[in-house]
Amino acid sequence: MWLGLLLGVMAMAGASLNEQDARLSNVRHLNLRYDLPTYKSADEWLQRAKLLRLQVQIACGLFPQIPKPPLNPRRIVCYEDEDVVVERVVLETLPNFYLTGNLYRPKKGKPPFPAVLHPHGHVPQPEGRLYERERIRAMAMAKLGFVVFAYDMVGYGDQFQVVHRAPETPQEHLWAISKGGIQTWNSIRALDFLLSLPEVDKKRIGCCGSSGGGTQTFLLAAVDDRLALAVPTKMVSAHMQGGCICENPPLLRIDTCNPEIVALFAPKPLLLISDDGDWTKETPRYEFPFVQSIYRLLGAEDRCANAHFSEGHDFAQKSREAYYSWAVRWLKNDGKPLSEPVKEPAMQLPDAKSFRVWGDDLPKPHNAVTWDALIEWLKGQANSVIEGMRPTDKKSLQQFQRLMRPALQVTLAVSVPTAEQIVATHAEQKEVNGLLMARMWLGRKGVGDKIPAVFVPFSNPPAKKQLRREVVLLVSEKGAASEVWNGEGESAELVKLLTRFDVMAIDAFRTGMVSGERKTDVQFFVTYNRTDDAERIQDIVTAITHLRQEYDRVHIVGIGAAGLWVLMAAAVVELDGKIVVDANRFDANDDNEFVKRLFVPCLRRIGDLRTALALIAPRPLLVHNIHPNFPRNWAESAYAAANATQRLLLSEKPIAAKQISDWLISLAK
Repeated sequence: MWLGLLLGVMAMAGASLNEQDARLSNVRHLNLRYDLPTYKSADEWLQRAKLLRLQVQIACGLFPQIPKPPLNPRRIVCYEDEDVVVERVVLETLPNFYLTGNLYRPKKGKPPFPAVLHPHGHVPQPEGRLYERERIRAMAMAKLGFVVFAYDMVGYGDQFQVVHRAPETPQEHLWAISKGGIQTWNSIRALDFLLSLPEVDKKRIGCCGSSGGGTQTFLLAAVDDRLALAVPTKMVSAHMQGGCICENPPLLRIDTCNPEIVALFAPKPLLLISDDGDWTKETPRYEFPFVQSIYRLLGAEDRCANAHFSEGHDFAQKSREAYYSWAVRWLKNDGKPLSEPVKEPAMQLPDAKSFRVWGDDLPKPHNAVTWDALIEWLKGQANSVIEGMRPTDKKSLQQFQRLMRPALQVTLAVSVPTAEQIVATHAEQKEVNGLLMARMWLGRKGVGDKIPAVFVPFSNPPAKKQLRREVVLLVSEKGAASEVWNGEGESAELVKLLTRFDVMAIDAFRTGMVSGERKTDVQFFVTYNRTDDAERIQDIVTAITHLRQEYDRVHIVGIGAAGLWVLMAAAVVELDGKIVVDANRFDANDDNEFVKRLFVPCLRRIGDLRTALALIAPRPLLVHNIHPNFPRNWAESAYAAANATQRLLLSEKPIAAKQISDWLISLAK
């Protein structure tokens, strides 16, 4: 078995293990020019879309969903003319957290009316939704027979509880809490509000915003199936993804970019408005053809269009009229092309001050929460949702695993490579104290990752040849491959004891001989890039995939901090093998512990160690060196639900290498 592996890799070109891993220097960011993928079939796209939509939901803190509290809308009429009634509106989107806006209602025509949401972009902060162009398009759409809800971004206009561009913390990101996530939640609740109005046609609701409002538009379109039309304006680009903190929730653009997220709306009517004077200047020849190709795969090419202008980065009149025409066609004319474009109705705008939400008749709430208080409430809600999902019987365990394995894989940004994607290159071999060792590196085609590995075959092969079908993968925070090759450390000690197995040891990302510096000095790093810990988990998955080409059973041992990496990797890869996890006295109730020792944004939001433990059941699992706050109740509950309690061993004390070896060997019989 091991000889076949060695001959296979030795046939490839030799390479130095000192070659730099491309992940140290290849950093994605908001101003990078992204290549757009090609999808050959509708099925291929739909499979991708399912995971990408889940990625957007998790990034925005929407999965698993917390309960929606009552909106408690407060509405006061502030303007009326012969065509339109305008109201000041306050919605309580979260307890004591308020969304401010104006509701424009047409006076002519017969309800139910089509309706639209109007998020605004990064206009002057005090004005928000009351910026002149925003009021013009809202009034125009109301005169054209639409109910319109124009609402403020957090920290803009009358929304006073958030400092819009205030830095976000890693602790917030662990729980998928971000300005962008809260704004997406507000958009969902704004849609809830429109759906609650008796005069609104629930099947004819659209959303349109420009610039940062365009980002809000396509994020809502990606996560809420109730939306019937989307018009993201002068925003969708493959070389500028949005420069504000509110456009960059963590995890959102790992392995993707805005045009692909926008395509999630297919096959519903989508209009991309672009302009020669901003970052959408290439849309007609680059971004739009990609989006159009997705609509073509789904047989809906006529529902996707691009309107291109030379007005600069402004939602000016020609752009607005393109929006009006698209909305009228699809929300009022059943998709039939219009005989002529819709022109902007004539209007006299009233003073914006009269549209302000707060006043003597509607004072600012004295109980309005601060951002910090909101964060603590959201954490508590998210934690309660996860705890309520803990499996207690076979059925609930199966349901949990079906739902949460893809969620954990998306959160970790783990890609399970095919055998054809694996690159294994031999470096050198040697014999030390009777142990033959071969050093190599592993990676994936087109990625540039270089994972140092040391392969150690049976020292004393048993008579039964089939036992060669098992291998042990060793991972250590100090670099297991380096330790084994140099004959030092716990990894080397363990290899000497594992005489019944072939063994592979790897140096996961930035450990052992690959502990180089990583370039991270870009804005919103975790929006576009995997963290070090996520890359380490990926390396374990890559090594497992490589070994599964030759072995029926792959056992994994994580030493020190690598125990948690192994726990996460084992949770997302379904394999027949045993798992040994050094919990390393990790306090699973402490956000700071996660930031220092297992930092993956959104991990706590989808259940952290608890979810991983439930996903591993019923495979044999040994966890040792446990902190009192380790979620052993989740492990015990999951294994009891799987009728596999005998396969779970938990120890508060560290377990020595000899005990680990004995446990693996005893189970292998």
